[in-house]
Amino acid sequence: MTKYSVKKDDYVMIIAGKDKGKTAQVTAINTEKHRVLVEGEGLATVNTKAVKARKANDKGGLVKQPGSVDISNVMPICSACNKPTRVGYRMEDGKRVRYCKKCGAVLVTKKAAKAKKATTKAAVRKKAVKTETADTTAAE
Repeated sequence: MTKYSVKKDDYVMIIAGKDKGKTAQVTAINTEKHRVLVEGEGLATVNTKAVKARKANDKGGLVKQPGSVDISNVMPICSACNKPTRVGYRMEDGKRVRYCKKCGAVLVTKKAAKAKKATTKAAVRKKAVKTETADTTAAE
């Protein structure tokens, strides 16, 4: 298995092809074909596929899918210097990490953080206690 400098959920810049200069996010990597699936604003590499409705509640029609780009045509973007960069590897705290060759910062895969609301009984009780104490202090 070949190792690549690009990982899933990395932000990359396309350096060759009709989308040259545009930034996108890697959604999947196909190691057998040496390609990455990218999603981003205004990319020409978006495939449309005709899909039939298989069930009564499914919708049919044209579905847009992320386009694929050869893995040699993308470069990861460093979150520290915000530039496309080559990737180096070094050991930190006993782990192999990727780092930016331009600024030396460790490359971090950016993931969209999902905010979850606290809906447990304990969290609801804490919230109720806080509002009661605030009401009693305001009444005094």
